[in-house]
Amino acid sequence: MIAPVLRSEIGGVLASEGGSILLVFVVGLTASLVIVGLYALGIRLFAVGAPDDDVVDGEDPEGPTATVAARERARPVAATAAGVACFVAFAAAVLYGIYLVIPLFH
Repeated sequence: MIAPVLRSEIGGVLASEGGSILLVFVVGLTASLVIVGLYALGIRLFAVGAPDDDVVDGEDPEGPTATVAARERARPVAATAAGVACFVAFAAAVLYGIYLVIPLFH
């Protein structure tokens, strides 16, 4: 006969706290949103002052008749510095996540 599975006093064989699961979910979701947000903001800041597409009304902006206008002004230094800061923070967050996952680095 198969021996019965011994249950722990906490609540079961695979018992876990709901609070711990919720904490992992919230931290993972927050970290994902922050990392993606930093990357998107960095790209947006590097696009400040980029030339627009000149297209005749009703035409495809990526079609054969589209032309790119000349850059009207240079990208501001503040936008460039903020974009670089966003990418540095993004890279630091990713590297810290890798550090936490790989035990060899501890």
